[in-house]
Amino acid sequence: MKTENSSSRNWPLWVKYQTRFAVLQIREKLAILFAGLFIILYLGYLFIVEPIQIQANKQHQANTQAQQKITQNRTQLAMLEQALSNDYTKELRSQIVQAKSELALTDEKLSQFSKGFVSAERVPSMLQQLLKESTEVKVVSFKVLEPKAVDVTKVGANEAKTLFFEHQMVLTLQGQYFNLQQYLASLKQSKEKLLIQRFDYQVEDYPRAQLIIHIATVSANEKFIAL
Repeated sequence: MKTENSSSRNWPLWVKYQTRFAVLQIREKLAILFAGLFIILYLGYLFIVEPIQIQANKQHQANTQAQQKITQNRTQLAMLEQALSNDYTKELRSQIVQAKSELALTDEKLSQFSKGFVSAERVPSMLQQLLKESTEVKVVSFKVLEPKAVDVTKVGANEAKTLFFEHQMVLTLQGQYFNLQQYLASLKQSKEKLLIQRFDYQVEDYPRAQLIIHIATVSANEKFIAL
């Protein structure tokens, strides 16, 4: 008996497991078979299939990014080609020509507008002539204010082009009411246009009164000749 046990101990390991497997029932054999098969499949997936799948996903992601980059570059290239095909200087030149034309039209309108006013040089003689017609009215004071430039923005620059000057004057007269009224009416009805901005009438010592007239004209000349 001891000899049989000692001889069985010398058997190879796989023989021992084979002997143990042989004495198992069919259900147990199937369970061990399926368990072994599962382990083999799992290890195959873990060490073979999964690394290949991960590498394939990385490659697919890299290909997708590369394709997006190519599409983006093509879009930018198409936009650049379209931009280069446009003649922006032509459009700019057209805008400059149009702006100059509009400015010339504005200059013409302003020139026509200024022609309706009496020139700054003519204002003193005009006022003196009206005084001659109204002998009962005398000049107390005549004040010329600083001229105001009428500017128009220059095309293509931030500078300004002075076209006209607005000359403002304050004329103070003294006389009786009807005489002052007649002088103011003559001034309004004069063929040479003179802008009456406002006037103030004050009675000093009846029937003597004082009339302060604020008048203005437009001229291309900055200088003004006073009375």
